[in-house]
Amino acid sequence: MTDTVEKSTSKTFTELERRYDLDWLRVITIFFVFIYHCTKFFDSDPFNIKNNPLDFVNGTIPLSNYKILANTVYLTSIGLPIFFIIAGMSMFYALGYLEKKEIKIRKYVLLRFIRLIVPYLIGMLTYISLLVFLEWTNKDLISISFFVFYPTYFTNGVYGFDGGAFSVFGHHLWFLVILFLFTLVMLPLFVYLRKEKFRSGFSKIASFFTKPGTIYLLIIPIYIMEVLHSLYLRDLPRLGGWDFFTYIFFLFFGYLFAYDKQFRTALRKNFIIAIILGLLSTVALIFMNSFYFDAIWLDPSFDNISILFHLARVIFSWSWIIVILNLADKYLNKKSEAVKNLNEVVLPFYIIHFVILGVIGFYIVQLEFLVISEFLLIFLISLVVIIALLFLIREFNVFRFIFGMSVTKKKSIARFFKKKKTSNDEQVRK
Repeated sequence: MTDTVEKSTSKTFTELERRYDLDWLRVITIFFVFIYHCTKFFDSDPFNIKNNPLDFVNGTIPLSNYKILANTVYLTSIGLPIFFIIAGMSMFYALGYLEKKEIKIRKYVLLRFIRLIVPYLIGMLTYISLLVFLEWTNKDLISISFFVFYPTYFTNGVYGFDGGAFSVFGHHLWFLVILFLFTLVMLPLFVYLRKEKFRSGFSKIASFFTKPGTIYLLIIPIYIMEVLHSLYLRDLPRLGGWDFFTYIFFLFFGYLFAYDKQFRTALRKNFIIAIILGLLSTVALIFMNSFYFDAIWLDPSFDNISILFHLARVIFSWSWIIVILNLADKYLNKKSEAVKNLNEVVLPFYIIHFVILGVIGFYIVQLEFLVISEFLLIFLISLVVIIALLFLIREFNVFRFIFGMSVTKKKSIARFFKKKKTSNDEQVRK
């Protein structure tokens, strides 16, 4: 960063501020990701532990599983896109903080590496292996103990590609890797765009998007990426429901939304339009899922229905993101002790939730209850266990480090001995 903070001459350039609504959105979105992952035991995704595992092994996946996957399109359309938008907005404010405190960029990168990549590496090499073990046991692919399985986890190939076990992407932890990589890729551009010479230019761009409806022009590159994926990368999975490179656009747009105050105005001016288009696209998705289910989910090909489906999905996502950002800005941008505590445990919640779901779900799906009953049991028991573990994680620095939280003296185990010593001193004085 520069040695001195540049004083902006642009009247609309966003100065450093605390956005509590972004903290709330991070917490709320993580919770919906948790709900979505509770459905993974019952959808048609061939990976993970399943309610009817032998059907997946034999290739006779019930239609009901595809229908569950079709209905989760409403969560996946919004979940990770809004995560990357929040990340982009947060990067803007983080860079402003670095400028103000005259902190070097390399320290920011190091902190991001520790917060994102260290938990990913630890998870990939340790507890993620338990998810693979439980899945293969669930599908009767192995009948050995975990301690016998663990050494083979590293030696028999890559999970998801050649029938191997080693989860290179760490199952759900792939999100941490992509977020870090995109941060590295976009960081030089984001730093460069903060220079004074760009601020007036972006002010004019932001002013253009304050016109009703123009903000929907930003979905064009997102839609193109989704179409290209359907044309040329159909055999590759959409991570989190979207093409890999689509997320970089959401990250960039998030940065723009924070960059200039007029983008905030643009979001407000498009609130009613977003509600209307959001409702229309919701109806369109329900209609296509109902009447063109086979063409979209069972025998997907790039045809007119696919073109319309992806367009409706992109409009659906963008519209409800605009609505959510507006509502959060209006009602959640207030200082709160609750959001402070919840925001602190968002990352460890994400890191551990899928593993806890896997362990709890492994036993629940064996009960042969109704799907809704199994879902509720997995949801409730897992949530209780995760909350209990979060209380433990936040109390010890070693766990805080492993699960992406900042290490602090206030959370050092030494504080227990310090309190004890103080108590003894008081007794001596008495």
